[in-house]
Amino acid sequence: MNSFKLFLIILICGSSAIGLIFIKHESRELFIELEAHKKHRDQLNIEWNELKSEENRLGNPARIEQQAIEALDMKKPAVDEMRIYKK
Repeated sequence: MNSFKLFLIILICGSSAIGLIFIKHESRELFIELEAHKKHRDQLNIEWNELKSEENRLGNPARIEQQAIEALDMKKPAVDEMRIYKK
């Protein structure tokens, strides 16, 4: 009976050790995956900020007006050429 108890204790301790190793391994893999996701998130944030900056630059009213003047030969009408319509 004592040898059975000893065998059972060794089996439980061995199972516990194997379980601990498995959990530690899973934890490390998940941590590596988390760090990869954080790095990807940071890259996406950088790209987003660059795109927002470009949008602000391209959407600048002064730039749009300058392009309209240069590319489309547009100009502001004189005051006497303006007509205001009301509903």
